[in-house]
Parts: sequence; structure tokens; C-alpha cells
Amino acid sequence: MKAIALDMDGTILNHNGDFPLSLARTLGELHNAGMCIFFATGRTKHAILGLKPEACPLDGYVAASGMGVYIGEDPIETSSFKPEFVENMIDKASEHEIYYEVHTLEKPSRTLLRDQAYAFRDIQTLSPDTMKPFEQKFAQKALNDPAKWVDEMSYENVVKIFFFSPDLDKITDWFNYLDADKSQNDYELYTTSIHNAEIMLKGRDKATGLKALLDHYTIDFKEVHAVGDSMNDLAMFRPAGRSTAMKNAGDNIKACTDDVTEYTCDEDGLERYLRQKYL
Repeated sequence: MKAIALDMDGTILNHNGDFPLSLARTLGELHNAGMCIFFATGRTKHAILGLKPEACPLDGYVAASGMGVYIGEDPIETSSFKPEFVENMIDKASEHEIYYEVHTLEKPSRTLLRDQAYAFRDIQTLSPDTMKPFEQKFAQKALNDPAKWVDEMSYENVVKIFFFSPDLDKITDWFNYLDADKSQNDYELYTTSIHNAEIMLKGRDKATGLKALLDHYTIDFKEVHAVGDSMNDLAMFRPAGRSTAMKNAGDNIKACTDDVTEYTCDEDGLERYLRQKYL
């Protein structure tokens, strides 16, 4: 293999959202041995670079599940939603009282202040056992980050809209609405837990983003080892020469890969796997 393509949440990152420094060093050893290191994630550029330890090599990354492709700070390919679609989707989320975040590739996420009351009510009063630890942290951050809440926002250059609710019935109904609506609009629907949903532009995914990186480095997809744990990783699993699911992935994801790590992301599963496989 000439390259490894890694998902972040649930793969590189544990369920607390931490990037283990020991994993960064392991990726450094792989890089020194001649392997390209790529990240392919639903996170946007500023989130990726904010989490990556300085010691970790990174030859390129796919942001927002294919909406942005970068080498260093420089984009080599970007896409975005039409502004009128974003405005309409936000209005729909507000009608359903679903917390949302509007993401661009370059700036932190934003939520309209007009929708703060219902979001605070849900997050402050509900904390079900079905929420993962990183979701508990995420919910508290949403409450305590005044910069996130704005009186107005631009709908230009939006690459992802993320939805969340601790109310399982509410987010399930919203997911079903999005699933039924996607055939009439140009978006793909993903989820990383039963409490969230996110939409990206149709026709853009981790595979199309990685293809742009691979063309730049003159690497064939069959020379890529892809590792992930979620439904938005399936696109890169299919063309990859080797695919691996994390132990913490769902059975439907594991069924689509060549193998599964012995340990979860909370047990340094990726690092242990890479060391056994390559070092």
C-alpha cells in the first residue's frame, strides 16, 4: 500500500474526541516508511487542523465528506450548496425545533440566535443514556459558546448542515423527513449516531475527494488502505485496495470491509492495528 486514508471520529479520535499523541507518532513512522497519510472526514478544515497534533504528518485531507479537498492550507477542489437551499433547510429545521449548525470550509459553525430557546430547552433538560460521551461534551459546548450564536449569517459557501437533538423521537422524525426529502434535492444524508444527522452535496463524498488527492500524488485507489467506522466511509471502502472497519463500527459497516480491528477507538484500536499490520 502506498497510502492510508483515515476517518476521524470513531477511528482516529476516541469517543471523547481526543487525538492520541501516540497515534500521531505511529503515523509519523508510517510516513517515514514511505506511506502517504490522508484524512477523510465529515469535519471541516478548521476542525481538522485544530485537532491534528503538530507531530502528525498529513499529505492531504478530505473535509466535509468530499466538499473540500486540501493539501496543507490550500484547496485543490471545493463544492458548496446553493444559498437558497441552505436558507430553506434552516427554516425547516426551525419549524421542527431541531438544533442545527451551518458549516463552511473556512469558518467555525454558526446557528441563528432566533433558534436558541428551543435548543437550550432540549439540551438542558435531556441527557439520555443513548448519547455518547463526545455528544455530551458537544451539547455543553453548544450551550456555552456565545460565538456560535449569531443574529444573521451568510448562506454562501456552505458545505455541511449538521443536526442534533438529545430527544431521540425528535431527531428520528427529522432524519426520516430528510431521508424522504433527499430525492427531491441534491444532498446526501449521513449519521454518526442515533442523535445526529448531517447533509452534504449529492455527488460529493469521501471517494471523490480522495480521488482528487490520489490524482495529485499519482496513486491508484487500489494502493490505498481505507479505515473508518461510519456510513459516510462506505464510499471510500468500495474503491480502496483494502478496507478496515473499527471494532466500534456497526455490523452493517463491518460487513462491507475486508477486516475489522481487534480493539475499539477507545482502546487505541487504530494504532494497535497499524503497528501490527505495517510496523
